Amino acid sequence: MSCRFDISDERKFLSVSQKLSRVSNLLSLESRTPPGMARIAEDSDFEALKRLVDDHEGWTLELSKSDTQVYTRPVAGCNFNMVKIHTEFADVTADILFDVLHDPDYRKVWDSHMLASEEIGILNVNNDVGYYAMSCPPPLKPRDFVLQRSWLDTGPLGEQMLLSRSVPHKKYPPKKGYVRAMSYITGFVLRTNENSKTGCILKYVAHCDPQGTLPPWLVNKVTHTLGPRMVKDLKKAALGYISWKQTQPHLRKPWRFPEEINGPRISIEDCLDVVEVPVQRMLPQTPSTQPTANGKVTTGKVVKPLNVITPTTPPQPTVNSTSTIASSSSSINGKKEEKKDRKFFERKGKVDNKTNNANGCGSPSMSNKKDEKKFKKESKDDISVKEKKDGGLKKRRSLLSLKF
Repeated sequence: MSCRFDISDERKFLSVSQKLSRVSNLLSLESRTPPGMARIAEDSDFEALKRLVDDHEGWTLELSKSDTQVYTRPVAGCNFNMVKIHTEFADVTADILFDVLHDPDYRKVWDSHMLASEEIGILNVNNDVGYYAMSCPPPLKPRDFVLQRSWLDTGPLGEQMLLSRSVPHKKYPPKKGYVRAMSYITGFVLRTNENSKTGCILKYVAHCDPQGTLPPWLVNKVTHTLGPRMVKDLKKAALGYISWKQTQPHLRKPWRFPEEINGPRISIEDCLDVVEVPVQRMLPQTPSTQPTANGKVTTGKVVKPLNVITPTTPPQPTVNSTSTIASSSSSINGKKEEKKDRKFFERKGKVDNKTNNANGCGSPSMSNKKDEKKFKKESKDDISVKEKKDGGLKKRRSLLSLKF
């Protein structure tokens, strides 16, 4: 099967809708709706999923252990590899495994990485949208997803398929503390094992971008090692599902019985790309509505009433509060500086008079030398104090002149 990707080198700067539209051809799922929106999966989508999990052309076998095989394949234009897993469960039926993958209450029991899970709503009886958050090893931030799931059950002797991918939702934008990861495709194909009436065959394929600052080589290295661990956890959960379900107050399975669906109904238009508008730091302007000559109402700008003379008032000068504070503080500090300078020069004049009187006697005396030393010391102290004051004054002025 040919897999086509058209992602440029600037892929990390693309919006969610652009990313999803550019990878929608992964399973030949040509979108019939605007990009960045959820869409109802069709039979052709599940046929493409089966071809992807069954065809090994272009795949590399990374691990073969017992009844589990892990494959990886690079994707053109993307740094993250696609991973595929084949495994057999000898004592778990396809029906039970299908229920385990669907049941949101049981997911909280066996999924040790799950931090939160919410059902956003249903599109129809075979398509829903949900939120999922998972933990990551420290110091990595946890990841979260908004996923659309689509499923198809062809009967007890047929196949059961589950297909999901990331979609945006207007009520679930990226939030603080989490990195919004991207799932281009996650698919499960469950088949009854012909050699065992109680066993099944699981085929799994996924291509995800964890986003953030994780190096691609590290993600690709860990991807094919996490697969067997996921299979082991899933098998353990499937073995304990029946006994757990019997202890619950209800035995609901809305993925099998549509009449048991009680989630909210949402529309495809809710799954649009969320555009964040930058908030401008200015006073809010409220548009006014006024009748025009034709009797229509205009919004967004002020329209003067007809035949009404409005008095004009001269514009009031605007005063910048920060500049007035800075100017007033500078004037006060300037007066203080003048007083210090006056005292400094008065003291210097007295010392000069003493030195002049001493020099008039013919030769300098010991008192004259002491006075000179005293004068030099006082002048140095005054200069250092003045420099410290000037430095503090400049800092205060710079802080006062900031505009918030």
